[in-house]
Amino acid sequence: MDYLADSLVIGLTEQGPLALAAMGMALIYYLNGVLNIAYAETITLGAYFGMWANTTLGQSFYTSLVVSAVVAGAISVGSYVLVFRVALHRHVGTLEVIIISLGLSVFLRHGLQFVFGYLARFYESPGVASMRILGVGVTRFQLVAVALVIGLGAALYLFIERTDPGQRIRALASDTQLAEVSGINPRRVTVLIWFIAGVAGGLAGAFWGVASSVQPNLGFSRILLILLVVVVAGGRSASSLWRVQAVGLLAGVLLTALTLRIDPLHAQIWLLVAFAIVLKGRARGMLRIGRA
Repeated sequence: MDYLADSLVIGLTEQGPLALAAMGMALIYYLNGVLNIAYAETITLGAYFGMWANTTLGQSFYTSLVVSAVVAGAISVGSYVLVFRVALHRHVGTLEVIIISLGLSVFLRHGLQFVFGYLARFYESPGVASMRILGVGVTRFQLVAVALVIGLGAALYLFIERTDPGQRIRALASDTQLAEVSGINPRRVTVLIWFIAGVAGGLAGAFWGVASSVQPNLGFSRILLILLVVVVAGGRSASSLWRVQAVGLLAGVLLTALTLRIDPLHAQIWLLVAFAIVLKGRARGMLRIGRA
């Protein structure tokens, strides 16, 4: 029971941002079919700008979250307008778009290393008053952080499902041509989606950064796991975001459970293997259905 409690509590408090980051990437994937590797740098830049507001401008961590969200959203929109929109309008293939996103990721990551250097940087986090949950010691700040992650994820889902802009996003994701005929401006809606995705990534980066440290590979070191969460969750509609959130939280708990038994690198490898088995089983199931 101690092991299960440790895995659950530590997994949610330390890996909760994984669900938020995956939801942001899923929005881009569901709308444009783009697996954007450069989303990793959106996460990292959100962490850096939040840290700058927190340590240089003297803002509280919770105020710096606004800076992380807005700046990361703007960077996400900029990458769409300047890079991905051009590629998609020229009907560049899926593989080529992935290569372009990888190149953009490398460019931004080395730019971060040039500006900020290689040394880890730290937030000035709130007090460390702690409490125990299921026998596991956690700080109140960690609880607030994971509550905000889950709350923001739920808010994003409700925004997509219950609001007029969310309805336009779902319509565009389902059928672009039909959405245009219905009077929806695809460019405006697409920009909105990339902004929301950037906001989610920037906030995830800030939470990861304050929990450990901020460094140029913060997002890139997690991008493969984020991608797999999106793919394993399945679906190609904006309404599938709740599955992405659930798979993201579950992946965080499983990764923690493995890390408590083996070293972190092997834990990540075993989790990736588990995801691969799930995807293989799903593919076989779909093949059987097709043959039937």
